[in-house]
Order: sequence, then structure tokens, then C-alpha cells
Amino acid sequence: MARAPFLDKFATRRERSDSRDSLEHVMHNIEAVLNTKKGYGFFMHDFGLGGYTEKLGTRELVEALPAEIQQEVTRHEPRLVEPEVKLRGRDSALWLYFDCKGTFNGQPCHLSLMFHSTTGRVRVQAEDT
Repeated sequence: MARAPFLDKFATRRERSDSRDSLEHVMHNIEAVLNTKKGYGFFMHDFGLGGYTEKLGTRELVEALPAEIQQEVTRHEPRLVEPEVKLRGRDSALWLYFDCKGTFNGQPCHLSLMFHSTTGRVRVQAEDT
């Protein structure tokens, strides 16, 4: 049996059936998972991204993030099948840009993930495939 996405655990039955299968719901769930820091905000200690307080803005952060983001998306967003996360680049405003490609509803799906390297904030957007 497939696992329910993280945010569905808090939604009413009607909310689940109305928007559960939309890409927007998938993106919102991924954003919620990645904006949660391990050890905070959920009863599972290993939920969310690791604590990078001492690594913010460093090369170690850039090297560790792609694998951890991919692991969290795979674990907590089962509707995105076989996600693959790769660093695309960074900008002068300290945002790291990642491509997240996978399959959603049997179709190729390309998401853009933005991680602010000093605050740890994550944003998710759909990309045209």
C-alpha cells in the first residue's frame, strides 16, 4: 500500500480528495518537508533537512544538500516517482538552485528547488518540460 504524502495527515477527507492529485499539492508538500529542520516540527526525529547552522554558506553545505534533498523527497512525497536532484547553480543573493526530475501521474515532471544558503529557506516551482 502506498504511503500518504506528509501534508495529507493533517487534511480533512474532503481536502484530500479535492486536490490530492494536483502538482501544486505535490510541490506544497515537498516545500513543507524541506522547510522542516531535523529534530523540529514533527514527531519523527529524522524528518526534514539536517541542521546546517554551522555549514550555512559553505562548500560542505553545497556538497551535502543534493543527496539529502533527494532522500527526503523520495521518502515523503511518494507521488513523485524516482526523483533525481541535481545542483544547477547559485546566484549572488545566496540562493542555490536545484533541478528535481521525476515522474508524476505517469508524465515527466521537472521542478525547480531553491535553497537559501544562509537562512535554509526552500521554495519549489514547476518547470516546463
